[in-house]
Amino acid sequence: MLARTARLLAGSADELAAQVTRETGKTLAAARAEVRSAVRILETTARAVPTTAGSVVTEHSRQVWGFELTEPAGVAAVIGTWNMPVQIAVLKISAALAAGCAVVYKPSPLAAATAGVLVDAFARAGLPAGTCVLLHGGAETARLLAAHGGVAVLSATGSELTGQELMRSASVGVKRCVLELGGKSANIVFADADLDRAIEGVVAGFVRNQGAVCTAGSRVLIQHAVYQRFLERLTAAVAAVRVGDPFTAVDVGAIRSQEHCDRITESVEKAVATGATVRTGGGRVPVPGRSGAYFQPALVTEVDQSDALWRDELFGPVAVCAPFRDEQEAISLANDSRFGLAAGIWARDLTRLERVWRELDVGTVYVNSYHRTDSIPLAAGGRKMSGHGVEHGAAGIREFLASKSVHIYR
Repeated sequence: MLARTARLLAGSADELAAQVTRETGKTLAAARAEVRSAVRILETTARAVPTTAGSVVTEHSRQVWGFELTEPAGVAAVIGTWNMPVQIAVLKISAALAAGCAVVYKPSPLAAATAGVLVDAFARAGLPAGTCVLLHGGAETARLLAAHGGVAVLSATGSELTGQELMRSASVGVKRCVLELGGKSANIVFADADLDRAIEGVVAGFVRNQGAVCTAGSRVLIQHAVYQRFLERLTAAVAAVRVGDPFTAVDVGAIRSQEHCDRITESVEKAVATGATVRTGGGRVPVPGRSGAYFQPALVTEVDQSDALWRDELFGPVAVCAPFRDEQEAISLANDSRFGLAAGIWARDLTRLERVWRELDVGTVYVNSYHRTDSIPLAAGGRKMSGHGVEHGAAGIREFLASKSVHIYR
């Protein structure tokens, strides 16, 4: 059924991508990439199902046998988000279904139409009626769903505040929570890195999806020996990012709302008021014939490390830059965050890379790339305020399974 759903989404990819662009403002190219990613997730989840099925049998003696069974945990409540309404929903729903759980899916009200298309695709692929149902609503609906006695597992993506509220609601039933929350990820550039590749990866790390990505590499740490040279090149690359109508050949489309664009702009302005410097971008961009909210990606330096722009998730295309002298300072700066979702490292020295990735207190590390996984279904999850539990592959399916031990005396 998951494989059939993948084929259905692939067959209607253009129409679905256009719907995503209309609802989120992301570029059509980014929406198409998101649909392709969702198709791959369905395919890899389908292949991972056999690795979570069945039981382990152990013989303690001639008279005693023991079985360890895995069973569906029960009904799964899935809380979606607007920034990646196809990929995130498919990731969570497919894992729950693969475990044998029925799903109640509450999408973001900002991506309600896309959610309807997805649930319909599962139904057309053969999922029995009532196994994946759509529940529309806002924050109060999410809290009620999390607290509901019929829900066994809650899987949600959102801000740290959203995660805290949902956990409080879920605590009524002491139910399992799989939460992927905020991030303020560091992207670390060492002097021996391939600087051409690093420039491209750093820009993509915070500009992709208008910066509305939990794992966005929005804190750029650059080794002192190449700081000025790299910063000059990075500034030019960010200034060249094309902003405009998301249905045209641009790099960045529209911010999801005027209010969200205002918050991004105000955050940059507040940092400047306390001494920060905007190297490029940072303001609204007029787009002829379009009334949406368009923002030129910004690169900001001299940001105080106690400032909100350095410490808080902005969910917009803004990066802060700072120099470091050695590995330990880079690790210290990267880990000095209440979040622990992801990080990037750019270097040629393999021993250095290993030393650094082992010390980073995050759930995912990108090495000489950013946001690239190439469909490898490795488990991914957050640390600290970035949530808990994992997603992707067999490990993600196991989050929706319950264990049972059976002891037999003959």
